[in-house]
This record gives sequence, C-alpha cells and structure tokens, in this order.
Amino acid sequence: MKKFYYDAGIRIRNLREEGKFTREKFSEIVDISPKFLYEIETGQKGFSADTLYRISKGLSVSCEYILSGKECKKNQN
Repeated sequence: MKKFYYDAGIRIRNLREEGKFTREKFSEIVDISPKFLYEIETGQKGFSADTLYRISKGLSVSCEYILSGKECKKNQN
C-alpha cells in the first residue's frame, strides 16, 4: 500500500510543479496544510476521498489519474 501512496504523491507533486504552484499556495487552494501536502507528495501519509477530490480539482485532472496514472474513459452508451 505504501508504494500506492508514493506513486500517487509523485503524480501530485509533478502536476503541482507543472502548474507552477508552490506547495504553500496549492495547499491553500485545496484547504490542507503545507506539511500534510508534503507528506502526501512524499508518500508518508495517505489521504481521504475528500482530499483526493479537492487535489484532483485543484490540478484539473481526474481522481483516476492521480490514483493510477491513467485517464479514465467515459462510458459509451
């Protein structure tokens, strides 16, 4: 499970840096502490579904991408 959070944290950090957000600014946007964001990005801590949702919205990516590195495909009915 730790590798799962580590990999998700790497994706979050890379996306945050691509978006030119400092850790402090992005943590304000998603309403978590900079320390907690650091712990997420380094895989030291997990996160709730609510935190994942706020992070994904702040980075304009799907929760699926953060969790797996793959974009989700919409169902074609």
